[in-house]
Amino acid sequence: MWTLILTVLVMGLMFSPVPTVMAQPCTVHSKSFAYCKSLNALGSSLAWNLFSQNSTLEIAFTEEATTQGWVGWGINPTGESMMVGSQVLVAFWENTTSLLVKTYDLTTSLLVGSPVLLPGKVSLNYMNYSAEATGTTVTIFATLQLQPNQSDSLIHVWNRGPSVNLTTYQPSPHIRSGQNLQSVANLDMSSGAIGALTGIHLRLKENHGIIGAVSWGILLPIGVMAARYLRPFQFADPLWFYLHVIFQLTGYTGGVVAWAMGLKLLHYASRPLLYPKHRNLGITIFVLATLQVLAVVLRPKKDQKIRPYWNVYHIGIGYATIIIIIINIFEGLHVLQPNHKWRRAYIIVLIILGAISIVLELVTWIVWFHRRKVENKVPK
Repeated sequence: MWTLILTVLVMGLMFSPVPTVMAQPCTVHSKSFAYCKSLNALGSSLAWNLFSQNSTLEIAFTEEATTQGWVGWGINPTGESMMVGSQVLVAFWENTTSLLVKTYDLTTSLLVGSPVLLPGKVSLNYMNYSAEATGTTVTIFATLQLQPNQSDSLIHVWNRGPSVNLTTYQPSPHIRSGQNLQSVANLDMSSGAIGALTGIHLRLKENHGIIGAVSWGILLPIGVMAARYLRPFQFADPLWFYLHVIFQLTGYTGGVVAWAMGLKLLHYASRPLLYPKHRNLGITIFVLATLQVLAVVLRPKKDQKIRPYWNVYHIGIGYATIIIIIINIFEGLHVLQPNHKWRRAYIIVLIILGAISIVLELVTWIVWFHRRKVENKVPK
């Protein structure tokens, strides 16, 4: 009952409406804009005009930068609330007095290692882009030609970094913590509303990963270990069964919550197939785990002839599910790109569980051989 209540509360909070804040008109470098709003991270601000008659968007993005650093702003046409997949404008000093603005395509290749990021063509039609500075405050001006089917609501991203290679125009990476990972929001160009999307979306991703890893990747394997390694001992019967059921049901409940969070994350994406492998593996895990949980009420009785075949099926599906879970957790870490400590922590957990399993496996075989030896000495 308590797991059902917890699930309802979590999903109620998860699906609650996202608040928005309205922007006001302003003037930036003598140019008037209908909307102007301070953004939620890095002390940045954005001003814009939307011209519906010709589907163009004028923006002025303002950010602090060092004399060797860069500032960037752009839009993610995939609909994902993240840097990856964005098409951005980056401004930096060509010398002590003049600024350059280049376009960069932040493709999914950024998820792998530290690739070279160089300027190039982007899918969005940025026009008339330039930059002006007042001291260390840099403003990027640009006009964006919107597509006919493009919504008035866009995901925009921004950030800043410490340096740029003036030979290749390769910007150095920005800080991967704090507000530098929160600089993304939903922009409603026609109403002037900027959705407080970032914090909720990032927390949803983090909670999806943490709850999924703990539930699917830790509790379920412990439940399997309880059935595998306690069952041979007579003193642990029926304790092994109750521990197996408790860990499996708790892990499954948490896994369902994480799965529902994953479905909610699709709400923010206009291109839900951006990570098909992680999504498909997640669906497979949910189906297989549901079949395993239903075994509590559907398993045959011990005296039925089909029971041995059912045991083989149940054990086989269980081990296959654990393997798929581990693969998908690492796939999720690859997608989310959290701090390296999370990947290391899960690897350490797997090593600990693996070491315990090896020891208990040896003990199990010793007990089995001893029992067989005793049975063979008993006269028939």
